[in-house]
Amino acid sequence: MVETGHKYYDNVAKQIAWAHWFTFFNIVAISLISLRYIAYSGLSDSSLGITYQFISLIGHFSFLAAVVFGILLFPLAFVISNNLAYRLTSILIATIGIAFLIVDTQIYRLYGFHLNPLIWQFLQKPEQVEAIYSINLHYISIPIIFGLEVLFSFYLWKKVRNIQSKHIGKPIALFLLSAFALTHLIFMWADATQYRPITFQKSLYPLSYPMTARTFLTKQGWLDKDKLQKNKLGENGTTQQQLNYPLETLTFSSKNESADFNILFINIESLRADMLNPQNMPNLQKLSQQGTNFKKHFSGADNNKQGVYSLFYSLPNSYWDTVTDNHISPVFIDKVVQDQRHIGLFSSIGMLHPQFLQSSFSQLKNIPNVYYSKTENNNQVIQQWNKWLTAQKNNKPWFSYIYLEQKNHYLFTKKHKKPISEQSKDLALYQSQVFTIDNQIQSLVDTLKKQKQYDKTIILITGANGLSFNNQNSSDASLINNSHVPMVILWPNKTPLEIERMTSHADIIPTFMKGVFSIDNDNTTYSSGLDLFSNNNRQYVLSGDQNSYIIYEADKITQFSRNGDINMIDWQGNRVNSTKENSEFDITLLIDVLSTLRRFNQN
Repeated sequence: MVETGHKYYDNVAKQIAWAHWFTFFNIVAISLISLRYIAYSGLSDSSLGITYQFISLIGHFSFLAAVVFGILLFPLAFVISNNLAYRLTSILIATIGIAFLIVDTQIYRLYGFHLNPLIWQFLQKPEQVEAIYSINLHYISIPIIFGLEVLFSFYLWKKVRNIQSKHIGKPIALFLLSAFALTHLIFMWADATQYRPITFQKSLYPLSYPMTARTFLTKQGWLDKDKLQKNKLGENGTTQQQLNYPLETLTFSSKNESADFNILFINIESLRADMLNPQNMPNLQKLSQQGTNFKKHFSGADNNKQGVYSLFYSLPNSYWDTVTDNHISPVFIDKVVQDQRHIGLFSSIGMLHPQFLQSSFSQLKNIPNVYYSKTENNNQVIQQWNKWLTAQKNNKPWFSYIYLEQKNHYLFTKKHKKPISEQSKDLALYQSQVFTIDNQIQSLVDTLKKQKQYDKTIILITGANGLSFNNQNSSDASLINNSHVPMVILWPNKTPLEIERMTSHADIIPTFMKGVFSIDNDNTTYSSGLDLFSNNNRQYVLSGDQNSYIIYEADKITQFSRNGDINMIDWQGNRVNSTKENSEFDITLLIDVLSTLRRFNQN
């Protein structure tokens, strides 16, 4: 029975006053525990960035504590009249919250993720992964947390009147509110100006969603997007989150028979694997019969810029931000430069793009013998490359990269549905452009033959990314087609072959580092790929983008996001229901994927 009168309200007032200070005590506790996030991610390399790390820590966790107070502790004070029961309930809530926080800090240390439903699944099955034991050991701290909460709750209950009389509550509340407001205001400024020492902290803390206003500010004319992009391209690195890449110093043996071969990469934007057929790409189809045709090949991403990145780095997209922000050069390009090969780079979309200037070719600005094309379309790319090749000396091996654009790929990325007649028209336009690109590839090969360099040039032809013809770009069809690309390698003196096992863009650089440069190091020290010619069967291929990852297996495709959302389909696009056996296998696979996503992190 609920009491009435002054005694009831006095009791509620005391409980709420106690809850205020109990919440403040827990804000201090969780802030101290959350210093682990800063320890694991590393301090920012600017004083403002470091200041923001601590302001946002206080502001964010004080806000979360305030939400718990407002949603739970405050209303419970009106419902639970028994003081002991109220305090015990509050202690249990605080203990559970802090226990989850401690587990989350360990998850973040191991995998760079925060606790989510997917991660929670394998926490229930520690026998599958040794690393989980170290996480579950944190549950031992629960009785300790509970004891400390009881101790401080008892002390605060006795002293709440005295603490109230000191009138320090308002200054503390104002300080915490200011920290919360500054957290969002500073991040809005950092996001608008692309100040990376702060923006890289966006996902540092769990349940953190700092405010952004770049789109609004741009619409108002207060921000110049082109100027911001140029400023970003001019940066030499802005965070301490450097990669431990490669994991060890690379060494190379004496030259092998392929060491003096030229290397030509031909990368085609938005090229589906099923376009490699006698009707759409007859020339490439004939060339594939003269070289090695990888029938089940996947780009490392479902978009073009990270597809290019995966080709040159052989790393998952989890490292994309660190690479582009710090202009980290791929080990393959470093070796090409070290060998003093002439370099020719050709692209109709230019080189002022993150997939080029900020990553793959970031260290070539001051290197002699590097040619950058200036073209507006694929035809000009071919013409300029022909001239560049003619100028190369036959006794000096070279490296060339050609990026061929698909101008009409956007027709299939719009999310609204179109009439069948319009879809057919778009498909015909795409196929026509693919056919044109096929002729351009043949023109490149003809030029090599004319210059008598074909027999000493390794030619790699592949898509930067795939493409789904389904107008709903987020559909299951996009999981099947957006990363599946053709790949043909014409390697002198190698027997023509068709390879049916799954391969990845991540396998390209290890293949060239071993086959051309005779690297001594294991491929795991500088990539997440395998040698394409080693006959090693992959259990899975990893692709996707920065927000979600796609795991391609022989019988199914699994997509999971950093938030824990999971989608599983078969190769016909049908949803796969997780059985007990599948669930256990998926958890083991997930741990391997998470380890891959973190293996080259400095921390």
